[in-house]
Amino acid sequence: MAIQLKSLMDNDRSASLGKAAPGEDVPVGFMVLATSPLILWLLDGTVAGFASAILIITLFGVGLLFLSIGQRAHVAYDAAEVAARPRIPFKLIGSTIVALVVGLLATTKIEVATVPLVIALSTFILCLISFGLDPMRDKGMDNPARKLRIINTQLYQDFDDRCETLLISLSRLEDDDLYERTRVAVNTIMGLLGTIDVATTTLQRIAPSVSKLLDKMELEVAMLVDAPEGKVTPFQRRKFLIKVQALVDTFESRARQRGIGKGRDNFELQTDLLFNRMHRYHAA
Repeated sequence: MAIQLKSLMDNDRSASLGKAAPGEDVPVGFMVLATSPLILWLLDGTVAGFASAILIITLFGVGLLFLSIGQRAHVAYDAAEVAARPRIPFKLIGSTIVALVVGLLATTKIEVATVPLVIALSTFILCLISFGLDPMRDKGMDNPARKLRIINTQLYQDFDDRCETLLISLSRLEDDDLYERTRVAVNTIMGLLGTIDVATTTLQRIAPSVSKLLDKMELEVAMLVDAPEGKVTPFQRRKFLIKVQALVDTFESRARQRGIGKGRDNFELQTDLLFNRMHRYHAA
């Protein structure tokens, strides 16, 4: 136990400093079995005893829930390259609640006040040994290169999600040709963005322009989808395709002037994007 307690405070291994996460398979739910027999002490055949048992069970359930939430957050924190510390120390709160419940149960049979206090404190320490402390500091924020890579990856994913949502909205028109042409235009945009090195600031510099481009495309799609009775006239259809193609051509021209996608044609860009999406979907 002394070794475990020391590891909680050790700067190189402490879970509170994000050095080590608890085991993901720690059975939090089975902790209820440890105190279930003690709850029988409260069932003395009176209404007050029954009410006390219900209160204790509820309180213990809340403690286990907090421990479970805190444990999942810590595992996610440990898996991420860059992560902020949890705003609410769920594991610490959960450990405190569980210790309080065990201490209250002990007071029902032990009259000496110090003994339940020792039992509660021991329970609290055992919870810390089992689940660790919540991360107490941000992780990876002191590495500019890693932080830049994470931000750029998230930025690219946000743009990709917006494009997917745009295509899903357009699919409601059940116009295969219109959908396919728009998909080609969207793939051109994402294909060009996919050639940008995430270790540079290029994507962040052009992000406002890309966002405006997608805003305009989303507006055009919304106007098309909201057509009366869902029927798109040939004029509306032709106008939409001309606008979308003009927007994409302008973006592609300016992007290539900045060296983005240099030496790669439209077919190659779309092929790469298709394989990247297939890989992500397979991984998911």
